Amino acid sequence: MKKKTTYTIFAYEPGTEVYAISLWHDKSQPTDHLAIYKAKVASWSYDAEEKDVMYYLESPRDGKWWGDSIKGEYVSDSFDELLGQAKELWRNEAEI
Repeated sequence: MKKKTTYTIFAYEPGTEVYAISLWHDKSQPTDHLAIYKAKVASWSYDAEEKDVMYYLESPRDGKWWGDSIKGEYVSDSFDELLGQAKELWRNEAEI
């Protein structure tokens, strides 16, 4: 029998303006360059397998949906926090 686990989940409320690390797109095609975009949280869910919040973001200007979920580790209300993380991803040539 599986044991139950209690989780405490931190998530930004829908409508919160945040920053997110994503791939830079050129002519609607993803490149191998990272970018930090301003975004607004549309909704979120919890991925038990990843043990992370998955955010569904939209553009803060026109409300256009980003088209995919973003892992919580790549979303923050602090630009500087994400900048440090993006530098580490770049140094380690890690994929997001």
